[in-house]
Amino acid sequence: MAKKIQNNLLNELPLSAALKGDVQGWVNQGWSGVTQTTYELLAYWFNRGEEMDEKFHDCQRRAVETIIYCHEILGIETLQQAFERFTPDALAQSAALTDEVQSLPFAKYCLKMATGTGKTWVLAALLVWQYFNALNNEPASLADRRPGKYSTHFLLVAPGHEVLNRLLDMFLGKHDPKTGNRDKSKSDFERPLFMPEGERFRNRFHLQVLGPADIRPNLTPPDEPFVYITNWQQFRLNESSNLWDQLTGADVEEQPRGEIIADFLSEYPDLIIFNDEAHHVHGAKTAKGEELVWRKFLTALCNRMAEKRGSEKGVFLQIDFSATPFYGSAEKKEYFPHIVYDFDLVEAMRAMLVKQIFLEERQGMMGEKMDDLDVRAERAEADSEHRRGQVVGVSVSQKLLLDIGRKKMEQIAVEFREKGMDKKPVLFVLAENTEVADLVAEHVANLTDERGRNYRNQILVIHSEKKAR
Repeated sequence: MAKKIQNNLLNELPLSAALKGDVQGWVNQGWSGVTQTTYELLAYWFNRGEEMDEKFHDCQRRAVETIIYCHEILGIETLQQAFERFTPDALAQSAALTDEVQSLPFAKYCLKMATGTGKTWVLAALLVWQYFNALNNEPASLADRRPGKYSTHFLLVAPGHEVLNRLLDMFLGKHDPKTGNRDKSKSDFERPLFMPEGERFRNRFHLQVLGPADIRPNLTPPDEPFVYITNWQQFRLNESSNLWDQLTGADVEEQPRGEIIADFLSEYPDLIIFNDEAHHVHGAKTAKGEELVWRKFLTALCNRMAEKRGSEKGVFLQIDFSATPFYGSAEKKEYFPHIVYDFDLVEAMRAMLVKQIFLEERQGMMGEKMDDLDVRAERAEADSEHRRGQVVGVSVSQKLLLDIGRKKMEQIAVEFREKGMDKKPVLFVLAENTEVADLVAEHVANLTDERGRNYRNQILVIHSEKKAR
């Protein structure tokens, strides 16, 4: 299991900080040194200007460029090489970090991107990059003419059924719960965004999609490119060292899923692993040893492929995606050492890529005096000293505040349209209880916007069970 590094070193994201300037300089030089295939894809993704109906966000672009820079330009083959090249001082300062990076026999990167910034599209672009470079038998870089640095074999790992189904939607189209079918013409890879049309790219993209149940004992490995999508809980290996159990068959009544999967994948010389929502597997340091299962499986798989293929073994690359790639919490939080790109929530909010929250204080838009407003609902007179009167309606002050909020929302909507932003502002109203919430909803439903349309079909009422204090 990975050793926790008890210092501030990993809160500084040393690899990400060291790579940032180098990647920017390389991009400024026009992606010099990449293969012809990579250059065509980068130019298609990022240099087509306004002609694109869909575009990658800047953060998605930089995440893709960072991985390509590490793989093609630097030719990094292990995490240790990355640290030795960019932050050797970090290794010198921490024996635990040194032990961690030395234990990995393959390259491993993590892209830290805030939720809502499009990690899945980054994953798709990187898969396309690997696929077509392998198909074209491209070398890793102009300086390295050896083939085998790319793959058309992909393992996509999810933490559970929800993410698993989202990944299947991405490849096969959204699942229709009524029919149980998927429309592959609506998969993400059918979007023009990911690859050029024609014989060189789109017409050659054929990827067999395998789900968790598709890998079975003695399955003949397919010859064509494939992506195997599963959850990491299936990776447990058979680790019994008890000779008596082995001879009597006590430990082989049911072959562990990890053994079946490892047998299947080790038939190939190369593999690209995409680990979606990676914090689930790396962060789960429980008595069951979830992370140990994951790490042992990948290490064992890498070693089996090397044993079977020897000098013919190709690329073995792991790329993690997570908005929260760290162990622990609060002051004990430690980020994963293999983070090579960081686009945090603050940057995502500045770029307007995630939902924004604007807390409006009592400030009028037309010069109203706000300090004396009572934001409580109108009530009948109390029938006793200890009980409040029954709610009878929305107060004048509440109506004024709701109207101010509505106008503010409409003002923000106009600003979004003027800036060409495909965003819609939302007015959030917190009422004193569920009864008042219903009255507020009815009042707002009868208000109209600048076009004379009411809001009746645009209101969502949520009743909380929390008691008022």
